Amino acid sequence: MRPSATTLLAWSGAPCVYGCPTCPIDPSTARSGIDLAELKRRLIAVPEREGRLVIVTGGEPMLRPDLLRIFSTIRSVGCVPGLVTTGRALTYPHVREKLQRAGTEYLRVQLFGRGASHDAATSVAGSYEQAIAGVRAWVGDRVASCDVDVALYTRGRSSDSVAADVAQIAADVEAAGVHVVVAGSSFEPGAADAAVASLARWNDDLGRPLVAWEGLAEADSPAACTTVPNIGTNFLSTAPAATCLGDVARLSSALPPARPRSNSFNFLRTESIVPYAAEAVNCRAHAAARTEDRDRQLWLVEDMKTVLYATDTGDFDAAEIARIKETWSHVFVDRAAVGVLDDFTEGMRRVLPDPVCEACDHRSACAGRHEVVEEPPFATEEAWIADYVRNMRGRVLDVGCGEQLYRDEIVPLVRSGVLAYTGLDPDQPSLDDWRAALPEGRFFQGGIEDFAGAQGSYDRVLCLRSLNHVSDLDEAIARMAALLKPRGQLLIVETTPFAMLRTAAQVAAADSAPRAGHQHFRNVTGEDVLPYARRRGLKVVHHHPVGLATTNEWILLLERG
Repeated sequence: MRPSATTLLAWSGAPCVYGCPTCPIDPSTARSGIDLAELKRRLIAVPEREGRLVIVTGGEPMLRPDLLRIFSTIRSVGCVPGLVTTGRALTYPHVREKLQRAGTEYLRVQLFGRGASHDAATSVAGSYEQAIAGVRAWVGDRVASCDVDVALYTRGRSSDSVAADVAQIAADVEAAGVHVVVAGSSFEPGAADAAVASLARWNDDLGRPLVAWEGLAEADSPAACTTVPNIGTNFLSTAPAATCLGDVARLSSALPPARPRSNSFNFLRTESIVPYAAEAVNCRAHAAARTEDRDRQLWLVEDMKTVLYATDTGDFDAAEIARIKETWSHVFVDRAAVGVLDDFTEGMRRVLPDPVCEACDHRSACAGRHEVVEEPPFATEEAWIADYVRNMRGRVLDVGCGEQLYRDEIVPLVRSGVLAYTGLDPDQPSLDDWRAALPEGRFFQGGIEDFAGAQGSYDRVLCLRSLNHVSDLDEAIARMAALLKPRGQLLIVETTPFAMLRTAAQVAAADSAPRAGHQHFRNVTGEDVLPYARRRGLKVVHHHPVGLATTNEWILLLERG
């Protein structure tokens, strides 16, 4: 997943590719390096920087001898580096290897036309072929964690040539997962309409690279047009470290093929217990556990004791565990009786880091102390969802309806005649239970992949905690979008991975519990879903993302144009 918040670093002796008047910096800094300590200080000052994408642009950043040190500095503060480049240097294997080892997670190769037009703009014969070869080589290295855009800059170009340019660039690149971005859209008034219309049906063919429009005015952006904000706008400052800040919604790379995977893991309660200490200086937790295992451990305050929990999960790697535990704190204690599973409204309580640990001298070597938050963890999200369901009218399709948490809202609506309800679910026992409670509804065993409903026939489609169970995410979004009437709405609710604090008896009960007859395939966020929604003509009405300040339950309300 690519972060949606972006910090831009721009410097070069040449004008910025975005034409921003604040970007050119004293040419003497182009090769002399920058103050990395100052850069680090500025990045640390950026709010919510964890996972933030930092894009290095210019000019040509790859001319800088300190580029890899800049990337290392970006990584050191919890951010991830990206690069805007002409792409010529990517033809060299040793250059690609160094950039990949430095953790490049976003790459944009900029083109100013195709063939001779690009060569003329760069004043380098053969630069277009070199750029294309660089993209192919990078993609051929299979850098799964890196998003790749090829950007066609339109400044000074005729809108009539855009469709032909995009088609040729897509054919030349010949690489799956590469997005073509029509960037710097600055056509004459009305000309943007013709350019957009020329590619209106491009994204319908899933065999072609996704085309997105950057910097397109909202008035010129029809529902079927995939757009991304201009990453070169809202620069705040340049000198002395050329730090420029802005926000951008990046397209996500194509998700990997569906395969069964876990959506949670356990922290098991151990026998390691130390007395509770109100002050950090008196806490002995750091000395009672193995320092090298801190990432797989945490301490929980229980009845004036501090108890160690540990995980041996093999389903999640170190980075995923750190994201769940450290970045988002999506960790919950299981308070349900042994054998009672999935009571996520009352049987779970969230745990958060104890603020006392902030001042502890041993913080970096300790697993960290946590406290239980004594209130239902999903109250805010569930209240919003229940209120939305309560106000539905018309024809409703519920995809994955078996785990029915909102029957108190749905049943009265159906029986009053304001709601016509259709439910889909692959799990027959769950479906039978829901049918018995609502005989007035229509029910089908199967998933959205098996449903042959009439296009444009539903006012609302619900996909509540079901999206991670579909085998093909893009096809599922396409099918649900097609079933909506104009102005119809699709409500998606899903959860990201989380950890449960459990006793040995609770873990044993969870491991032996029967599973439903459908698989969990992925752990997507709302940001992951947005590109798929946009290519199907769905616009965002409401987005409640996951994060440290929220739970692991995200909400995305989309509307068909």
